[in-house]
Amino acid sequence: MGFIAEIHLRHDDLPLVPTMKRCPGVTLRYEYGTTFDEQRQQFVSAFSNADTALEAVMEADPTVSNPTRVAVFENRTIYRVVVETPLEIVPDRCVETGVFAFTITSGDGGWVTRVHVPDRDALSAFRAHCRDHGVSFRVNRLYDSSASDERTYFLTERQHEILTMAYFAGYFDVPRGATQDDLADRLGISDSAVSQRLRHAVSELIATTLERDRMPEECR
Repeated sequence: MGFIAEIHLRHDDLPLVPTMKRCPGVTLRYEYGTTFDEQRQQFVSAFSNADTALEAVMEADPTVSNPTRVAVFENRTIYRVVVETPLEIVPDRCVETGVFAFTITSGDGGWVTRVHVPDRDALSAFRAHCRDHGVSFRVNRLYDSSASDERTYFLTERQHEILTMAYFAGYFDVPRGATQDDLADRLGISDSAVSQRLRHAVSELIATTLERDRMPEECR
């Protein structure tokens, strides 16, 4: 059945990484890419309330050009960008070996992708390709995709920490027993960092749950 891995990819020339570094409080999610008129284009969702400031940073990002709003929703804006870097988040060569990306989101100054790989050889080939191009490749989580433990999620230690603290502090209660400022004070980090970690962690749980629901019973 293969393996599922959460992989952190980092390189200054990966698409939109300069934007991530200048806007650490914004979460980006890669939606899909295409080629039109010999231009590589990508669609990304930005989860932020400061679209104007974000767009100014994207305009100055050397890895992309012509950021264009496609759709605007509450706390989420979808952009189309032209990719101006030869580096790929999940290279086509790796896709040809059977690597399938479930989700690709920003995190820790790079891209965090959750992928399915058919075997360890495919994972090794993905790692080798990245390192040949100077891309930092770190596996955060790896497990057999045939595992039956439905409580297995892709939470990092920091995400698990923030969710645990938020839950027991009453952050998810109605009315709330704690605010993001309270959590930030306890962890000694900024309010924006708390917000980003919470969004990543909750998104991870939701994505994993929905993906499991879509899987055929024999594949769970």
